[in-house]
Amino acid sequence: METQEYDFGEAIKSVLKEQERSEAWLARKVHCDPGNFNRILKKRSLDIDLLRRISIVLGYNFIKEYAQVVEQQLTVRPEES
Repeated sequence: METQEYDFGEAIKSVLKEQERSEAWLARKVHCDPGNFNRILKKRSLDIDLLRRISIVLGYNFIKEYAQVVEQQLTVRPEES
């Protein structure tokens, strides 16, 4: 069974769009260079402290959302050999 992946960048961009805010705005709020921040959002993984800061600035708990994906993966684990 294929496991669900969590795309941090897409999740963050979705919340930014809902709030009508730009990536550059968020980068400044979390003290990152906007160009570097854009590259960070394209990565598969994100530093947990940066994710915490982003969550606080946007008022959205990305960590909890990711934890739910992990929880689903734990309940659908293939049987051990």
